[in-house]
Amino acid sequence: MTVNKAILVGRLGADPEISKTNADSTFVKLSLATNEVYNDKSGERQERTQWHKVVVWSDKLAQMIGKHYKKGDTVAVEGQIENRAYEQDGVKKYISEVVVPRYGGSVKLILTNNKPKSSDKNSSGPIAQAKKEME
Repeated sequence: MTVNKAILVGRLGADPEISKTNADSTFVKLSLATNEVYNDKSGERQERTQWHKVVVWSDKLAQMIGKHYKKGDTVAVEGQIENRAYEQDGVKKYISEVVVPRYGGSVKLILTNNKPKSSDKNSSGPIAQAKKEME
């Protein structure tokens, strides 16, 4: 048995990019930053940022993300790692992405202290609006 599963929690480095395929399916591309903080040998605090390309293939989820998620939002992504190659200007290039398939993955907005709580009964923030749209 094998498992291909990636779980990332990070911040969006740019607003989501919504696109459509030739078959009119909607998908969204995300640029996600994760940070690692550690102390080097001399005891100084160091921070390293890793950038991840994420592609979401669910029409409704992609549209909701494009409408409500913005640069700087903290999100949790669950998907699978995919590697592919393409040619650009005669040069073969390789890319790794976390792909959230139509079924079996997820993307969730994580609320921080400076955003409204989703538990507010009269909340009209992005989570409440997204829930209404998904119903």
